[in-house]
Amino acid sequence: MTAKIYDSKPLVGRMIEQLRSEAAQFYKQHQRSARLAQIIVGHDAAAELYSRQLVHACQTIGLACTTLAYPFEMQEEELRAQVTRLSDDTTIDGVVLLLPLPEHIRQRIVTEALPSQKDVDGLGPSNAGNLLLGFPNFVPSTADVVLTVLRDADIPIAGRYAVIVGRSNVGGKPTALLLMSHDATVTICHSYTQDLASITSSADILVVSVGRPGLITADMVKTGAIVLDAGINTVNGRVVGDVDFATVKEKAAFLTPVPGGLGPLTHLTLIRHTLLGPH
Repeated sequence: MTAKIYDSKPLVGRMIEQLRSEAAQFYKQHQRSARLAQIIVGHDAAAELYSRQLVHACQTIGLACTTLAYPFEMQEEELRAQVTRLSDDTTIDGVVLLLPLPEHIRQRIVTEALPSQKDVDGLGPSNAGNLLLGFPNFVPSTADVVLTVLRDADIPIAGRYAVIVGRSNVGGKPTALLLMSHDATVTICHSYTQDLASITSSADILVVSVGRPGLITADMVKTGAIVLDAGINTVNGRVVGDVDFATVKEKAAFLTPVPGGLGPLTHLTLIRHTLLGPH
C-alpha cells in the first residue's frame, strides 16, 4: 500500500481567495487593515519558523502583522502586562502567543489577560472551557486544521478510533476534544504512555503533535490508517515532521506531509479567526 499524500495547495488557494476578499471588506469598513499581533519569548527554532511563515501569510492576505519578540529572561508579570496592553489596543484584532514559553512563565497567567474575542488561537481559559463544553468560539488552529483536512478529504470521523500523540494545550488536547465532538473514540498518548506502538498501531486516525522528528515509524501505524502530522522540526536546516514520512507512506492510506501539509493551513486559520475578531 502507498498512502495518498494530501496536497493542501487547492484548499490553500481557495482559502487565500476567500480571505483576501474578507480582508478587503474589513479595510473598506474600518479604513485600516486588520492587524494580528504575535508574541514570542526566547529562541525556539520551530516557533521562530512558524512566526516567519505567519508574517508571510498575513502579507499575502492583506493583514498587518506585529511581531513582539522578547528575551528568554522576560518575567511573567511583564509579559502579562504586554498582553493586557495589546488587549486594550483597538487597532489589534487578534493576539497569538507562540509556544513554548520559558519554564518560569505560566501560560495560564498570561492568557488570562487576553479577552476571548482576541484570543484567536484559542489558548485562553474561556475559549478552552467553551471547547470542553462543546460551545467553541476560537479553536486552536492546529485542531481546527485537522478537522478541516479530514472534511476536505471526505474522511469520516464518527465511530472511528482516533489516537492523538501529544497533549499540549495548543495541539493534542484540543484536537482530541474536537474529534470527540464529532463522535470519534479518542485516546491521548504522551511521554509517560507505556508501549506507545501498541496504541498507535490500533488507530484508524492518528494525529501526531509532539515536536520529535521521526517519532512515528511504520511499525507504529495500522495498515490503511489516516495519519496527520502536525509536527514542525528543523533538522540540519530542513523542516521535517514527527512522522517518518518515507516508511509510513508505505503503510498508511492517507498522510499529510511536512512541510506543505497542515502548516500553511494553520496560518490561514489564524488569519480567518482574526478577521472574525472583536471589531
